[in-house]
Amino acid sequence: MAPKLSIIIPTLNEQANLGQCLKMVFNQKVDFEYEVLIVDSGSIDNTRVIADDFAKNHPLRILELRPEEFSHGRTRQYASEQAQGDYLVYLVADAIPANSQWLAELVASAEQDEKIAGSYSCQLPRENARLMEKIRMEKENLSGTEPRIAEIDSWEEYLLMTPLEKIKFCRFDDVSSLRKRAVLEKIPIPDCLWAEDLIWSKACLEQGYKIAYAPNSRVYHSHQLNSFYLFRRGFLDQRAVAKHFGLIYYPSFQSAVRGFFASLQEESLRVQKEEANLTEKFYSILNLPIFHLFEVSGRYLASINKTEKAELDLINQLSSAHLFPKNAQERVIKTSFSLGDQWRRVIVANPPAMISYELKLSDSAELNFGIGIKPEAYRLRKAPIEFIVAINQEPIFKQTLKMELENLKGFKAFTFDLEKWQGQKIRLNLITASQEMEYGWAGWAEPKIIFKNKNPQFNFKQWLAQRIEAKLALKNFRHI
Repeated sequence: MAPKLSIIIPTLNEQANLGQCLKMVFNQKVDFEYEVLIVDSGSIDNTRVIADDFAKNHPLRILELRPEEFSHGRTRQYASEQAQGDYLVYLVADAIPANSQWLAELVASAEQDEKIAGSYSCQLPRENARLMEKIRMEKENLSGTEPRIAEIDSWEEYLLMTPLEKIKFCRFDDVSSLRKRAVLEKIPIPDCLWAEDLIWSKACLEQGYKIAYAPNSRVYHSHQLNSFYLFRRGFLDQRAVAKHFGLIYYPSFQSAVRGFFASLQEESLRVQKEEANLTEKFYSILNLPIFHLFEVSGRYLASINKTEKAELDLINQLSSAHLFPKNAQERVIKTSFSLGDQWRRVIVANPPAMISYELKLSDSAELNFGIGIKPEAYRLRKAPIEFIVAINQEPIFKQTLKMELENLKGFKAFTFDLEKWQGQKIRLNLITASQEMEYGWAGWAEPKIIFKNKNPQFNFKQWLAQRIEAKLALKNFRHI
């Protein structure tokens, strides 16, 4: 008879943790059969020996992957397809079940409601965990004592969430989690380097399922942090949340500097308030600046846009643009916000306003831009906003966006060929108009002129970000 549940544990050089983890896994008190699948991707220590020893007396199978085949999403999906259980539990080898009820509580949480797609466990710091790691776990709300069930009750409320609010709402953690096979067959784990758990949870919630947090299912899981790990984690984290949640932590170098000092101050205050010995507090205060510098640097470099074409970024020309009418200066700002699930740099032009750029098109080019309305405006205004683009006073584009929920799901992108004006000096006008002036927040998203026959200019920040990504060996990066 096939087991009801399969426990999947990816491993790589886990001899220090795997024995203790498997001992607690096979010590669970449940009234159903379960199996364990070890998915090893090239261990060169005694990981395989430990797994083979347990396999002699327990229902344990070992799957092997080449190191270059590993990714967090692909590996878990592959193991899920080899597993036999209707419930699939995912555990990392250094997460130790806290007691014999870990598995029963995780299953019970998922069985509360047939619409629950998955559940995840509470994480507790190890006894020898550093103070900084304990503080981070508290900050990320990984050890809360109250059960939670996430569900989209109102699409309006969901779409109006900020990216950070969405990330917290969609929380799910493969350090210790459960997925139902019936749901996994419809929504497989995405093949991605990082945040496969969060991305899968988001997809489930958006398709009408629920996600449960099981505080009584507990695992011990914490580590000694190091600077290089935090840099790589910050880099990958930024790439993932930008793509799937539209969040950019630090859109500019100045914001990265501000973020560094703000987070440093916040965690320094937390350290001072914690009950710990002076040696541990001193160690934390000493290392906080270094750790935050590396994490913020990773996030900032990951947010730099890659440009493969010669272009004129019109957002950066805002300071030299002409604004009409006279009071438009107060209503036109260079900023950024998320439209749908994508973060965009935008020029917000609260109507009525006209932004006027003057330039010469010496080469063949095209105009690229998007339009959208900041989601917060949805609750504050009713009148539609009209977007108009004119070249030398000749309108080439006109679009009206109504205050409808569908307009919060993203932005509308447009491209216009400028060959007609090649070799000419042109005046480009971006105009917003409405019968209601307040809370306009009309966004011109990333307007730019793309030159078709020019090579892009060298950009040091882009070059640096690309070189760092190539050197980081991100494909085999593991959660720790």
